[in-house]
Amino acid sequence: MKKEFGYREIPYNYTSFSDREIILKYFDEETWNLLDSLRAERKTGRSAKLIFEIIGDIFIIDRNPYIFNDILEYPKKLKRLKRLHQIRIDSIIDKTSNPKTVELVDRLRKVDRDFFQKFNTEKFKRKKILSLLSQVTSEKNIHFSAFHKVAHVTDATDWRVEYPEVVVYPENSSEIIGLVKAAKELGLKIIPRGGGTGLTGGAIPVYPNTMVINLEKLRNISEIEFVKSGDKTIPVVETEAGVITEEVTHYCKEQGYIFATDPTSAWASTIGGNIAENAGGKKCVMWGTAIDNIFSFKIVNSEGHLLEVVRRDHPHRKIEPDDEVIFDVYQLHRKREKNLLKTISLKGTEIRKSGVGKDITNKALKGVPGIQKEGGDGIIVSAKFVLYRPFKYCRTICLEFFGTNMINAAKAIVEIRDIFADDKLVYLTALEHFDDKYVAAINYRNKSNRTEFPKAVLLIDVESNDHDALEQGTEKILNIVKNYNTEGFLADTESKRELFWKDRKNLGAIARHTNAFKLNEDIVIPVEALPEFSDFIDNLNIQKELENNCQIIDEVVELLEEQKTDDDFFLSKIDSYIAHIKNIKDKQLFYIKNLESRAGDIVGSLDEKDRDKLLFEVLRDGAVEFSIADSVIERFKKNFHGYDEIINNFQELVDFRQSRKLIIATHMHAGDGNVHVNIPVHSNDYRMLLEADETAGIIMKATTDKFQGVISGEHGIGLTKLRFIDKSVLDDFAAYKKESDPSDLFNPGKLRHDFPHDIIYTPSLNLLELEAFILEVADMKELTKSISSCVRCGKCKEVCNTHYPEATMFYSPRNKILAVTLITEAVLYEAQTTNNLSFRNFRMLRDVSDHCTMCHNCYNPCPVNIDFGNVSLAIRSLLHERKRSEPKLITSFVLFYLKTRGYYYNKLFRYILLKAGYSMERLAYVVNKPLSAFTSQIAPKLNEILKSRLPRAGNPTLRELLGLKGANTFFAFTNPQKDIIKSVVYFPGCGSERMFPEISMAVIALLYNAGVRVVIPPEYLCCGYPLLANGRQKDAENKSYENRVIFHRMADIVNYMGISDVIVSCGTCYEMLSKYTIENIFQDAEITDINEFIATHLLYSKEENSTLYYHDPCHSPLKKMGADKTFKTILGTKPLVAPNCCGEGGTLALSTPHISNSLRNRKRKNIKELLTKRENITVLTTCPSCVQGLSRINGRTSVTGKSMVVYLAEKMLGTGWKKQLVNELKKQGVERIIL
Repeated sequence: MKKEFGYREIPYNYTSFSDREIILKYFDEETWNLLDSLRAERKTGRSAKLIFEIIGDIFIIDRNPYIFNDILEYPKKLKRLKRLHQIRIDSIIDKTSNPKTVELVDRLRKVDRDFFQKFNTEKFKRKKILSLLSQVTSEKNIHFSAFHKVAHVTDATDWRVEYPEVVVYPENSSEIIGLVKAAKELGLKIIPRGGGTGLTGGAIPVYPNTMVINLEKLRNISEIEFVKSGDKTIPVVETEAGVITEEVTHYCKEQGYIFATDPTSAWASTIGGNIAENAGGKKCVMWGTAIDNIFSFKIVNSEGHLLEVVRRDHPHRKIEPDDEVIFDVYQLHRKREKNLLKTISLKGTEIRKSGVGKDITNKALKGVPGIQKEGGDGIIVSAKFVLYRPFKYCRTICLEFFGTNMINAAKAIVEIRDIFADDKLVYLTALEHFDDKYVAAINYRNKSNRTEFPKAVLLIDVESNDHDALEQGTEKILNIVKNYNTEGFLADTESKRELFWKDRKNLGAIARHTNAFKLNEDIVIPVEALPEFSDFIDNLNIQKELENNCQIIDEVVELLEEQKTDDDFFLSKIDSYIAHIKNIKDKQLFYIKNLESRAGDIVGSLDEKDRDKLLFEVLRDGAVEFSIADSVIERFKKNFHGYDEIINNFQELVDFRQSRKLIIATHMHAGDGNVHVNIPVHSNDYRMLLEADETAGIIMKATTDKFQGVISGEHGIGLTKLRFIDKSVLDDFAAYKKESDPSDLFNPGKLRHDFPHDIIYTPSLNLLELEAFILEVADMKELTKSISSCVRCGKCKEVCNTHYPEATMFYSPRNKILAVTLITEAVLYEAQTTNNLSFRNFRMLRDVSDHCTMCHNCYNPCPVNIDFGNVSLAIRSLLHERKRSEPKLITSFVLFYLKTRGYYYNKLFRYILLKAGYSMERLAYVVNKPLSAFTSQIAPKLNEILKSRLPRAGNPTLRELLGLKGANTFFAFTNPQKDIIKSVVYFPGCGSERMFPEISMAVIALLYNAGVRVVIPPEYLCCGYPLLANGRQKDAENKSYENRVIFHRMADIVNYMGISDVIVSCGTCYEMLSKYTIENIFQDAEITDINEFIATHLLYSKEENSTLYYHDPCHSPLKKMGADKTFKTILGTKPLVAPNCCGEGGTLALSTPHISNSLRNRKRKNIKELLTKRENITVLTTCPSCVQGLSRINGRTSVTGKSMVVYLAEKMLGTGWKKQLVNELKKQGVERIIL
């Protein structure tokens, strides 16, 4: 579909803003009216086009730091842009005599001057900020880069206003105090930032000159302690503000305690953010929100003072309405001294409105700092939370409700809650619900045998210390729901329970079909009102569908009117169809007006049982048909059969308009009435955004007026809910803010009733995709499409190797996707404004793709199935094809080596690269150690390479030792002393055969001695992955093609052997060979890792008494059994696993050694945590590259990386296994087979 030019004449506007909002951003209402009045007076429109081009330049450069920084760094670009703007302005003035146009140009000149003035002062401003902030924290923690800015411009909402001036990552509370004082001196405002998972825009900068203080480096968790509170002794855990919620939850669970504050975003949300929002979660029904579980916390205020807020006499339970809740606020001084500043006493009903399970709308809380203030009064640095002992027994129940409406689910929730309300033995610790819209969005798999999809799903955790009482309680629930057309299922083990709850974590996928944008509101209503609320939402959804039907009919009429010709027969056909659908539209409009009326008074032919129902109920339940699928859509196709062009236009129209139908989806923390209302929206559709916003307003108003609820239970107010909250609440907060933060230092502009909502926008990938031609020429269309569904939930952060806060590395897929979107904009802008396709901005993609180990860990937790490993491969391929990848001499040399196959070539390279090259690096490492500070200045990349020592490599391969040559000869190893139990093909790959040949020899030795016939291909073959990982996709495809040809030729000859498996000893070889359809080459053969092959067929087994350490590679070949089961089967024990990447990443360590070193330092730290003392240890792995990466961990804790298969050869065959193998094979056992 075309752009809506009535709203979008300003170019380069890939956002939700219409022209009006852009004009208001830089001018005022008077200017907009002036511009609007000039529309009617246009003749050629040339002046308007020039004006809009200037404003378009300003807007995109302002909101895209990649373009801004590019122009800032290249003065020629700035000079050219300034000259171009002046030419445009002069051209307008020369050709107009209209005083209105002259006035408009005068206003534009001022905005243009201010715009260019920013470039004149920016470098000085950054220098000044860096100079002062670097006195407080390390320079590596202070960032002005586009990547860091875009990562902090928005939260999970994708709403945006302004970019931060600077992003800072402090390392402790002392630095935070210094940063607060420095910000005041610099005139900067402050936004405290945690995981960025907010759903209301609470941590979004809305003013220029803002410093975002990211707290993700504050990650310490203290040991659980017992504290005296009143007459109780309570277990508490202290954590710093940047600790991820899930991390502290797991820590407490390991110690035998429950950490009760568990928001759904626990995978990425932080402790500080949980307090600032008063976060809840599924356990709230039992233990309440953050405020219920806080024992104390520390916060830095606007004066740079450290305060401690302590809950007095914590009752070790949820706050009840009649409770008195007292907080003491102290100022902390050095030497652990403190003085009491004030005491605040709150009633339970001042914390939560009576009758609702959650309520975070009272922002002031009589002056309690920090809690639910959304970062508006200080920076929380640490907190202590009370903990609870888990119940002995737990069951999870999954209830699937069927039918046409939500009433049964709502009634069941109320009944289940009421039955257990006074039960002192059995407790409902979680009740979570989602409706049929989510069932479809997350591809929910029915647990029942029914073919229909559930109308709703309810998950319940039931817990008790009494086993019999728990069994009776679960039985009671299953019996209750039998009356509600429901199927119930029980999970009684931890693994089954996790499986049940997994669906609940993927609800963000609801926004997938609108390119990942949605309005997401949470409300709280009394649980008793749930049935009525369900009807209310059903009513709204039906109304939106009826309205959408009417809009389709209007546009179809318009389409057909344009098709009219002089053909009487065709004209009659059109007129007849138009009359038919206009009647249908009249009926739909009649239904809209009477949705709340008695159905019997509106519809004539109804069953007696339906006559007293409301109209919307009979529409919802299917008693009255209102879909236009048959009456309009199918009838059109039949009516105009043979008119293919008209039918295609019609179908395009219908598809487009149906994709714009508003859908209101709900899920809820059902136990406390906290309903999450989601409305997916296309952010480029201005009318759809307005309609969605209006619909959200209707729901909010009904929440407070009709259902006696509140407008937020856990998301906060932020930007999105300001207009729905009572002015008196905001006035109370304003009074508190004036007292605690008089200069509006923290999160300025927020929680104010006069906040201008029309300055908020969201970028639109849909609009980017409209520039299809440029994207295709730039080879970026598929790249953009592959990331468009990201919902910014942050699930990828903690599983990503390049998200490592301690090293100031924040390259999670979420942040990289935000960056790629803006880089795409930059490419489009440059292509359109320079009239060429030089694509200089492609270099910006390098930084993004370099920070990826392609481990694909992000794929599994992603609710919309984005695999950023594949995205990185696509970026690297794009950079290589466009010749924008950075020249890397050593990497290119290594790749050339890996592409060679010949015997003598590889013998030569083994000496030059592996023997001599590795030896020279080890020598250089020793020489450089005392000179590192100097080397880092003159040759930083070389210095990074020399920060670790390479292991010894390049021993003779088995081919060399046995003289196995020949491009047309492959080899089979058969032990004449053993019966042949199986025949396999072994693909050694580069790392196992060339770099560390003992790995391939160990594979052959273990199989040979077990009676397995082993066939290896001719020459040295590479799977192609190193080429693919370096962007050389065509070379990788050629390599794969060559290998498949060789395999097919081998298969023709060794078919008689009955090859059962293709064995690999490398994870990337496994991945590449998986694309070969091996089962079609060697009949029904499987690709199997050598260790899993040994375990599966029980070839060897021996108990291991010592502790084993294991590193799971990014590309693990243990795809079937996994590490624990493989180790347990062969060695009778499970290994201790050190998480995260070793830093080698194939050629990562050569290409980007600074990234590799950061990852290796984390690995060193993780290994240290497994040890009781500093020692030299051997860490096993199943990846040749990781053998090298682990062996480069030098220092006080020194690691030797060893392939697991080499370890097994030593253990099972003895230390002389290698010599024994060579001797035996020289005498007998090698069969040469000519292709």
